[in-house]
Amino acid sequence: MASLVDPVRLGGWLDGQGLGSGEAVGLESLSGGRSNVMYAVRRGAHDWVLRRPAAVAAERAEDGLRREYRILRALEGTGVPHPRAVAWCDDREVLGSAFYLMSRVEGVAPMPDALPADADRRAIGLAMVDALAALHSVDPYAVGLGDLGRPGDFHERQVDRWLKQLAGYPGGGDLPGVDTVAAWLRANRPRAFTPVLMHGDYHFGNVLVAPAEDGAPRVTAIVDWETATLGDPFLDLAAFLRIWFETGPHQGSDWEEMAARYGERSGRKVPDLTYYIALSRFRLAILLEGIHQRSLHDPTRPPQTALGAYARRLVGDAVADLGRGA
Repeated sequence: MASLVDPVRLGGWLDGQGLGSGEAVGLESLSGGRSNVMYAVRRGAHDWVLRRPAAVAAERAEDGLRREYRILRALEGTGVPHPRAVAWCDDREVLGSAFYLMSRVEGVAPMPDALPADADRRAIGLAMVDALAALHSVDPYAVGLGDLGRPGDFHERQVDRWLKQLAGYPGGGDLPGVDTVAAWLRANRPRAFTPVLMHGDYHFGNVLVAPAEDGAPRVTAIVDWETATLGDPFLDLAAFLRIWFETGPHQGSDWEEMAARYGERSGRKVPDLTYYIALSRFRLAILLEGIHQRSLHDPTRPPQTALGAYARRLVGDAVADLGRGA
């Protein structure tokens, strides 16, 4: 931890930002986030979260953090649950990289093995649907994010963009079946959609959940905005549903109920999601393979071999589903 966050240097920077005055800085490494790392920062009555690139960072990791910080600021005053942006630092003399502070938000990620036995998993899933619909209801142009992406050719760019990223990894692009999925995606692109601010990696590990006053679960924050862009809302929806039912705490949930709930809350008619499910597997497989490859060269982290295996399973599942005409 000391190699990534020096508490003395951080304290001096906090002083300059008017965030506390000379008090000792307490640090705690937080779980979650593989492309970037997070630390709880405590100083007197203050309680923040610091986010910075990993020791072996993804390409343009600092640009991604800058994008995240911009989005968090833009979401202030909207109905989207999110951490409050506190301060940005691009002075690499402080911690060796750019970083930012955000508020620490009440709640826990609803990981399957961390929820109590009596947790209402169906209600958690529906609360996540509602939070996603709230995000997609934001007018990106009204909050100053109209230039966040190029939605006009969003689907036309997907395959080439991700294959290029895969080829640039240290271990190259060895994901068996990825070219088969890429060819199918190119041949089955949606014809039109209404662009929204999409999260790009919306799943149970990237939200915090806590009880509301009536005891029902509510999403208190959506986190990890590094892949957010202007794009197709149904890619967010399909990716969320796929992950929820494949690896999430989905017991008691019903796919059709959740899709209908999204349609009701968003005012959108939900189409057949086959293309979007295939694209979500394709994108996630390439993202995870990148984390796997970088971990093999990062002395501060153990090798992420399980993620590499999961990336290959995702591609294999996509090939199998398309072969069945799913």
